[in-house]
Amino acid sequence: EAAGKLEGTVRRGWVFEDHGDGGLQFDNGECGVALLELYERTREKRYLDSALRAADWALARPLCTNWNYNSFSVHLLAKAHAVAHDAKYLEAARTKAILGVIPGQLPDGPYAGRWMDPHNARPAYHYIMLGALAQLAAELPATHPDRATIVNSLALGLKARNAEVITRGLMTKEKAFEALSLTEELFGGDAAFLASTQSAAALDVFRVYLSAQARRGRFPVGPRGWGMFLGGQCKESR
Repeated sequence: EAAGKLEGTVRRGWVFEDHGDGGLQFDNGECGVALLELYERTREKRYLDSALRAADWALARPLCTNWNYNSFSVHLLAKAHAVAHDAKYLEAARTKAILGVIPGQLPDGPYAGRWMDPHNARPAYHYIMLGALAQLAAELPATHPDRATIVNSLALGLKARNAEVITRGLMTKEKAFEALSLTEELFGGDAAFLASTQSAAALDVFRVYLSAQARRGRFPVGPRGWGMFLGGQCKESR
């Protein structure tokens, strides 16, 4: 308001423009993916229409200097391709990942697999980006020239943080559990990948913790996380 930008930023109480900051990719990506998941379960076209409007917005949005902001658009666009099967979404997701997410990751050295800046090196943002890369890797054909780059980045990131979960405990919960659950879902047929990245072992730590917390009447993750947790338990019981 002080800068005279309120009317160009907020409409009917909703922020619709971030003026290049990139932060709206976060909100748009979260809501778009949720709508796509809702459409998958209900088949109500209005949810798909709304989600694809969000995907079209993400497709046209420029990259920003925050790696995890860009990854929200990668996740939404890859998920949009999984549901709508429109190649433009997959290509946009691939481009945004190659240019706006992976370059920030350290490829070697003692901190290999982490993102180089202190903000995105935090465990929550780290796993947010891994969830996006997992969704994208699952959509790319095995013969795609960039798939190996995407999978290698995902594996490197998983190894970096999963080892800490197993040896030191949980540093973050919500997004880490969502990312690991999604990785298990999308790579469920590749037991070697889940073992080599310690994803299966890290998920076991989360599941033991969530079970113990639930018995005490505590709920340390949100509705999406609990849905993933209960869905995984149902699969195991079958």
